[in-house]
Amino acid sequence: MLKSQGIITIIVWVGLLFSSASGVERSKSEKNVTFKGQHGETLGIFEKLNWETDMDHAFERAKTEHKNVMIMVEDTRCKWCKNIKKGALSDPNVQDKLQSYILLRVQRSDKKTADRIEEFTGAIPSFYFMQPDQELFESVVGYFATEDFLSFLKEIEEESEVFDL
Repeated sequence: MLKSQGIITIIVWVGLLFSSASGVERSKSEKNVTFKGQHGETLGIFEKLNWETDMDHAFERAKTEHKNVMIMVEDTRCKWCKNIKKGALSDPNVQDKLQSYILLRVQRSDKKTADRIEEFTGAIPSFYFMQPDQELFESVVGYFATEDFLSFLKEIEEESEVFDL
């Protein structure tokens, strides 16, 4: 695990405490003002990422393409899941970083799949970073502002280079 995970968790909780009630204000601070109030269009940008929905297929692709897997556990009614999709996961810089992963979306209500993630506690949104052999090497729970999520991805990338994942 990254040593900064505790710091990132604190940042997430502080962000939740002092954030406004609407995702629109948060989007402004994340430089996504182009999409303010355009819910469908913003999620369209998020949807442009190549998301797998079948865990077995995602890990088969990971082995074939020699990539790690990023699993996002979400729920369609989750406010913070929607906000991170409209914010950080719609940001072009974040999307560039995510191209080096096989991306897998899992609905929390899909117990059969969610239960296969040993570290999953039920909290959403949750992100799990796994090797093609399904070994977990990093996880994080909660909403992230774009800059924080991008920093987290960069730290994982740097650690991966050190450990040659």
